[in-house]
Amino acid sequence: MKIKQVFDGIFLKIFWFWNLTFLSIVYLGILPIIGVPLIMATIDGIIPLEFTLTMAATIAVPTVCTVVGSRRFRQQPLELMRWFYGVEAPLFLLCLLRLFLLRELTPASSLIIATIVLCIAAFSVEMLYGYLGKRENVQNISYIQNISYSQKFDNKQPRFLSLSADNGSAWLQLGCHSLMLVVGIWAATLLIYYAVPVALFTLYGFFAVVIEFFKFTWVSPFWDMFRDGQWVYSLSLGLIWIALSLIFFGLTCSLFVVMPSLYGFLYIDSGRKIWQSFAGQYGKNKALIGSLGVIAAWLAIFSALQQQPQVAALKMLASPPANDTVRQTLLANSDMIRSGLVNAYLSPYRYLSSVGENNHIYEIYKNTLNLPDQSAQTVQNSYNFLMSPFLYQGSSADVEKAEKLYGEFFDTELQKGDTEAVKHAVQSTSNREEAKAGLLNVNQEKVLLQSQEVTVKENGDWAEVQLYEVYENQTPNLQEVFYYFSLPESAAVTGIWLGDTGDLNNRFVFTVSPRGAAQQVYNQQVRERVDPALLEQIGPKQYRLRAFPIPAKRESAQAGEPKEMHLWLTYKVMRQPEGWAMPILGEKRNIFWNQNTRRTIAGTEVEYSEKEARETWLPPFLPTVAQQPLTAQEAVLPGGNIISAKPLADANYSLPQGKKFAVILDTSRSMATANKEVKETFEWLKANAAGKNAVDLYIASAAGMPPKLVEDVRNFDAGKVTFYGTIQLKDMLQQFAQLRGDRSYDTVFLVSDRHSYELSDDRKPKLSISAPLWTVHLGGLPPGYDDATLKAIQDSGGGVATDMKEAMQRVATTAASGESTVSVVDGYAWSYAKTPQSEKSAKSAAVAEPKNAENEGFKPIAARQLITALSKQKSSNQLTQLDAMHAVAKNFKVVTPYSSMIVLVNDAQREQLKAAEAKSDRFDREVESGKEQLSKPNNPLNVSGVPEPEEWLLLAVGAIGLLAIFLRQRRAKMVG
Repeated sequence: MKIKQVFDGIFLKIFWFWNLTFLSIVYLGILPIIGVPLIMATIDGIIPLEFTLTMAATIAVPTVCTVVGSRRFRQQPLELMRWFYGVEAPLFLLCLLRLFLLRELTPASSLIIATIVLCIAAFSVEMLYGYLGKRENVQNISYIQNISYSQKFDNKQPRFLSLSADNGSAWLQLGCHSLMLVVGIWAATLLIYYAVPVALFTLYGFFAVVIEFFKFTWVSPFWDMFRDGQWVYSLSLGLIWIALSLIFFGLTCSLFVVMPSLYGFLYIDSGRKIWQSFAGQYGKNKALIGSLGVIAAWLAIFSALQQQPQVAALKMLASPPANDTVRQTLLANSDMIRSGLVNAYLSPYRYLSSVGENNHIYEIYKNTLNLPDQSAQTVQNSYNFLMSPFLYQGSSADVEKAEKLYGEFFDTELQKGDTEAVKHAVQSTSNREEAKAGLLNVNQEKVLLQSQEVTVKENGDWAEVQLYEVYENQTPNLQEVFYYFSLPESAAVTGIWLGDTGDLNNRFVFTVSPRGAAQQVYNQQVRERVDPALLEQIGPKQYRLRAFPIPAKRESAQAGEPKEMHLWLTYKVMRQPEGWAMPILGEKRNIFWNQNTRRTIAGTEVEYSEKEARETWLPPFLPTVAQQPLTAQEAVLPGGNIISAKPLADANYSLPQGKKFAVILDTSRSMATANKEVKETFEWLKANAAGKNAVDLYIASAAGMPPKLVEDVRNFDAGKVTFYGTIQLKDMLQQFAQLRGDRSYDTVFLVSDRHSYELSDDRKPKLSISAPLWTVHLGGLPPGYDDATLKAIQDSGGGVATDMKEAMQRVATTAASGESTVSVVDGYAWSYAKTPQSEKSAKSAAVAEPKNAENEGFKPIAARQLITALSKQKSSNQLTQLDAMHAVAKNFKVVTPYSSMIVLVNDAQREQLKAAEAKSDRFDREVESGKEQLSKPNNPLNVSGVPEPEEWLLLAVGAIGLLAIFLRQRRAKMVG
């Protein structure tokens, strides 16, 4: 009886000590430190709801279990232990693992966790209410004897559990407890991997402490304290520390060392008792069939879910397909390939570790227990087998490999193609800051466009347009506003400014700088979190605008602290039949607008419906106020350069005749979405161009199959093309150059779609295109081009269009307008000429003091056309040519493909820009796809080494020493 009382006392102490510990952790640590920020992050949409629910469960488990234990098992210490080890401890541990260790769950890991929760629930029901079948038919008396504790609650069985066997409650309980046998064995075995070294290490630590005690090295510091008159405090502190250490040491051992065997024993024993009870009521055959059926079904489901899709996907894409049949097979398996590549890319978020990098068991058993390498690796391999649902079957190199293969197969960047999957994986963490660090910001609603104002100053055939926007941050972090937009080719962007207020006199002014130098300084300033803005031209019509930082939202801003950012953008544009062209949005990041956005367009306040307010940035055109016939324009620029603009009527446009054209067809996968437009384009070519001109077709191809030449486009069937993989525009041009041989053409047309600018790179191959190059983008313009492709278009005298008819008309009309014609665009024929040498000085004087002063405002538009003309000229020194074009842009303060506008706010930035402009690579610009570098979580199962036992002891002694110093300092302060 005394022994039983001793054990009962131990059981009660373990239960209440650990419950007080658990309650302290959740109410003093998790709830205030993690819980409140987690709830706020969930409300803000940063972290999924499941983590907040897990946090709530983490708090509820020890609370509920403590209440249930005190009410139901207060007088039954043994059952209290069963309740603690069978329900509370595993459930609390599972909640902590889900909250802090497991991020995004896979189907296999979800099944494991759901099964564990189900078994814990079944065990708790069995403890509280016993067997749920018809008790009057139970013949296995031994079971009733074994569950005498449950008889106490038979008459308290709740109504929803007082079901007849016909209702399936007994069968349900049998199924759950059959799974409990599997879970009990699996969990107990898994925990043993840690319990064995913990037990041996604990034993080693105990003897080490005893040995250190009898070395009496602790006497000296205690004697010093005694000599200082602090012997009472020292003795008290020492005794208290020893007592608490022994208690905590013993109870910790009871949890981490005893738990595996107790957990496994309790679950296996519970499953055995329910099985015997069911067999006593329905017979052993039904019990055996029911149990084995449930286990077999569960194993079949687990086996199906355990197959990780990246294994097959990476194997299928290991080598480029060599023919159309293989391509069609791969395209038919697109869903499986997508699932596999995304799983590989997100593996750091979905798995605890890869199999190869999981080495912590090996290190523990090799370094702590001194096992040979082979034996330690055998233990690690067996552990990997049990942990397979949480381990990635591959290597960390698969992340980069999967991203590359995804782009090559789906013809789009993975973060853009599967944005929601990436966002969910990154957000799957209880750490608010970690969730925000990698969020994709395309179309994210972080910065509100508070107000927008557009003003137009008409001047006959051209006008100056100003866009003024005010941004208000909706987050507590600094944000960047990002726009891709397009303007007419003939438009000239003439300014960009930033300000903390709407005061025009205090706004920060732009500088026109070489594109590479401006990009370099902007990116560096953003990293240093200093205010800049950058406006670049990345295509004949395409622009990119970035502004940073939009001031963070604060509950109480200090006086003088900026609350918003103001931005002004001005451009000059020629009149078109529809009116004055406005910027057309290609893509936005971080910024959003809604019905709260105040909009004033050309002096009129505009209101949209809720849907229109969220979708509309600007109208495509503003109507012209002064209706008058178009007239010719002319500007004389420095150096005797004359730029003229002649308006064209519909009758002035024509189609080419007697020419020889090359048409390059992009067969990238994204072209499949424009299949209808492709067929219509080639039908138009056959009907309107092929009969009057010679048209050769070059079919570009992704890796695996060579490009093809069809010498007469009329022999081509667009319906038989297999659109597969990805090809960059410059690679198509290289394929064309290699395939054409000595064939020459008057114009080269490249038929593509909006294309994936995100997949472009910074390679600069030599693209020798002697004829004008026109890119025809079906379905709309791309966000931009890499500089090598842009150079090929600009240098060849080509252009961009969105349908073949427009491109052909512009080519033919340009040729018909004469050799001096720079381009035919936006309803005007632009020509370039130089004044004769005899008139140069007079013209130069005219430039210095223009007679036609009212046309002075037209010169920035003319300067853009002059730069286009200069870009076509051949030069042996490219840097000199670029500097010459930049000098024109800087003189007239315009943005060009070679010159960008950057807004700087302090002298240090200006010095940095000056240094960048002096470098030889000042025009070298990098492709910026917008892809985010995700903040990958740490691998908890990979270690570089495990401290030796002596090192663990040293760490413990150090911690104790720090604690003693802390307590002494506190006592000294209190005494003082």
